[in-house]
Amino acid sequence: MPANITIVGNLGRDPETRYTPNGNMNVQFSVAVNSRGGRDASGQPQDRTTWYRVTAWERLAEQLDRMAQQGWLVKGRQVFVSGRFEAREYTGNDGQLRTSLDINASEVSFVGGNRQEGEGGGYQGGAGSGGSSGGGQQGGYSGESRGQQGGGASSDLGDLPGTGDIDDIPF
Repeated sequence: MPANITIVGNLGRDPETRYTPNGNMNVQFSVAVNSRGGRDASGQPQDRTTWYRVTAWERLAEQLDRMAQQGWLVKGRQVFVSGRFEAREYTGNDGQLRTSLDINASEVSFVGGNRQEGEGGGYQGGAGSGGSSGGGQQGGYSGESRGQQGGGASSDLGDLPGTGDIDDIPF
């Protein structure tokens, strides 16, 4: 049974946009989460990396696809991801049993600075979700809130934090 999870990590590859046979868009990317885990025989700290496969659907996928096309969402970028988590076992090409850590994303936000302004940004998507994403030192916004204010379902990427005046960010 899937559970909710929240992670912060770095994109391991550029997002890949795909379509189902029914024409539904999804965006997939991997996120590496680094953690310190114990010490080796010589007493040196051991760093561990856990990889997650992230998939976004519908409106969130559309927004992430636009961000990737504009160079906002690229390999190495630090992101906050929240969504439904499921560990799935499969047999690799070498015959070994492996586990894939999959997240069906409901929210993706940037953490840290962007290319130009040193500010973050993000997007929360999914059917019927609202509120705002982000917190702390990262910026963020809810796609639903912007869509309601603008009177349409699509949001304008020109409204992302870092593309306007910092005083215009509503938090």
